[in-house]
Amino acid sequence: MRPFFPVIFSTITILILSAVEILLLRALHRDWWKHAWVRRVSWGVPLTGIVFLSLWTLGILGGLEWLVAVGASVSAAVFVTGVALMLSLPFSAILHTVDRVLRWLRTRRKAESAPDPMRRRVLTTSAAVFPVLAVAAGAKGLANGYAEPRFPVVPLRYPALPPALEGLRILHISDVHVGFFIGLDDLERMAERAAALRPDLVLITGDFSDDAANYLDALRLAAAIPSRYGAYASIGNHEYFRGIESIVRSYERGPIPLLRDTGAEIRIGEASLYLAGLDDPQMISRMSPNFFDRTLERALKDQPSEAFTIALSHRPMGFDVAAPNGVQLTLAGHTHGGQIGFNGRSLLYAINPEKYMWGVYEKDDAKLYVSAGAGHWFPYRIGCPAEIPLYVLRRDSSDAG
Repeated sequence: MRPFFPVIFSTITILILSAVEILLLRALHRDWWKHAWVRRVSWGVPLTGIVFLSLWTLGILGGLEWLVAVGASVSAAVFVTGVALMLSLPFSAILHTVDRVLRWLRTRRKAESAPDPMRRRVLTTSAAVFPVLAVAAGAKGLANGYAEPRFPVVPLRYPALPPALEGLRILHISDVHVGFFIGLDDLERMAERAAALRPDLVLITGDFSDDAANYLDALRLAAAIPSRYGAYASIGNHEYFRGIESIVRSYERGPIPLLRDTGAEIRIGEASLYLAGLDDPQMISRMSPNFFDRTLERALKDQPSEAFTIALSHRPMGFDVAAPNGVQLTLAGHTHGGQIGFNGRSLLYAINPEKYMWGVYEKDDAKLYVSAGAGHWFPYRIGCPAEIPLYVLRRDSSDAG
């Protein structure tokens, strides 16, 4: 049933959005609804969705990845179009209402002059601007969703950083969501680009693949990125959604160690670098009290006292526990930055319970970086591009490169 959940969810959502769209047109835009092409488009959007949702289902049943990709991509476009129309039509209705009020006032005053056709054209044209701009923004967001991730170089400065860790280059991969919208070929291209950055260490913080059958293949692609000290991973909620037992078996057979309630020490010259892999609560609404306290305590069990410590926590809220416990750096993902942002900050703080959404955060000497994610389970991004950040540890204020 799990592979079909996105199809079922998309079907229900598209039907609801289409019903709302048609209701808004008939109730608030009677002048538009009189046009046959408007009615055809209104019914054509959900019908297109149903056709490609059916292809998506057939692709899953037949194991045809290309058909899954086509069905999922067009279904996503239909979904975004439905949302754009649902949000914009009420604003267009305001101008239509103004037009009707002006006509009523003219009738009440029994004006002798004929109605001004230019005024009506201006109001009608202005009303059409809202859905046009909304659909255009939707198309732009979809295009961005299929763009390859960027690789920002992020300097992280610690005055007390051990000299041996100066200039250490850490590649952070999070939330790739290999599956319907991100394929293994996409991940392979990401790995090839990442290799050019010459990372010393590769860290993965969960939601790596939504396809349990291909999870091991995805791990092998990530492990192919050359790095001096190897690669390590923690898990996220999607690993639980896709079957944690199967995912753990993939890690046991694969080339990348899984840190789940455990840690690993890496000796770098005279310095000790310790990686603490936190577990994930699966669902915040069902999270037990002190969940992060317990998983961090287990992960830090073998931590050397002098080690520079990095916590791998899929959810950013792990930072609230890691920072007071002497963890210098926490790496997280999960939020995707809300996939909508402006000027390097997420625009979805107000509706998301996560207070850390995207970028660098600090508490005293501890730092957190929340990645916007290398992928997504829905291909839409505006002002918040997918990313695979490369952190460079510094003791001073010099630029990283």
